Amino acid sequence: MFIETLKGIVTTLVTILIFISAVELISPNNKMKKYIKFVLGLILISAILNPILQFISKGQKNISQGIEKYETVFSEKQNKINSDNSNSIDSKEDKNDARKKAFIKNFDENCDNLLKNKYKDMNFESDIDCDVDFTNINFNIKKLRIGVEDNKISKIKKVEINGKGQESTEDDNKEYQDIINFVSDELSVSKDKIEVYKLKE
Repeated sequence: MFIETLKGIVTTLVTILIFISAVELISPNNKMKKYIKFVLGLILISAILNPILQFISKGQKNISQGIEKYETVFSEKQNKINSDNSNSIDSKEDKNDARKKAFIKNFDENCDNLLKNKYKDMNFESDIDCDVDFTNINFNIKKLRIGVEDNKISKIKKVEINGKGQESTEDDNKEYQDIINFVSDELSVSKDKIEVYKLKE
């Protein structure tokens, strides 16, 4: 659009200059020639000022439209950037959650395998509760629960009608103190964070 306007202005100026030159060649050399030159100068000035006046009158409208268009494009891009950032934050959190779950699963499996190699006549089910920081490559174990199932044939227990019921966690921990010591030494976990319990048969 700007190129077409410029092309129109140049065409008009060239046409007027050719017209002025032709009139000057034809006009006689007398007192009238200076009046003719004056009129031709006014025509040339009006031809030069006309596009400038059009630009000033329409220019304000064009400038305001250009600013509005720029603001629209800018706000659309800003919204897109914000949505991309929120999506990337969400995907980053999802990725961290997936990595944490994979870490916990691997830790539990490694703990089970370590215990099965040491105590071959038992089955284990580990469950760790921990905070994992992947940026600093650090993890903090809050609690390590280890379920133990004895594969040996157990003796038939005497049934008590008014018995104590299930043994408490503290009794289980005393019964499996050897397991707690082993896990604490192998995995460098504080003994008070390890809880051993009997799996339901």
